[in-house]
Amino acid sequence: MENVNFFKLPTGAQTREQICAKIVLLDAIIDSLYTTALVSVGTGNMSEYEIDTGQTKQRVRYTTTESVVKAIEGYERLRQMLQNKLQPRSFRLMDSKSFRR
Repeated sequence: MENVNFFKLPTGAQTREQICAKIVLLDAIIDSLYTTALVSVGTGNMSEYEIDTGQTKQRVRYTTTESVVKAIEGYERLRQMLQNKLQPRSFRLMDSKSFRR
C-alpha cells in the first residue's frame, strides 16, 4: 500500500462571511452590468451605471457593448476566484510507478 499525504491549501486570512459578502457585492455589480449591456445593445450609444453599496458609490461609463462584456467577464473571474476560496479544490499526487507502461 502506498503512502498518501493529504494537505489543505490555505484560503487566506478572510473568513467565510467576508468572502460571501464580497460575492454578494460582485453579484450586484454583475447584474447591473448585464442590464447595461442589454441597454447598450438596444441603443448602440454610450451607457452608464451607478451602484451605491452604502459604503461606496461607483459611477462607470461604457462606450461600447464590447467594453461592458469585458467588464462582466472580469468581474465573473474575480467572483470565481472568491468562490474557489469557499470550496477549495483538491488533487491527488501519484508516484510514476503507479502508472502502467
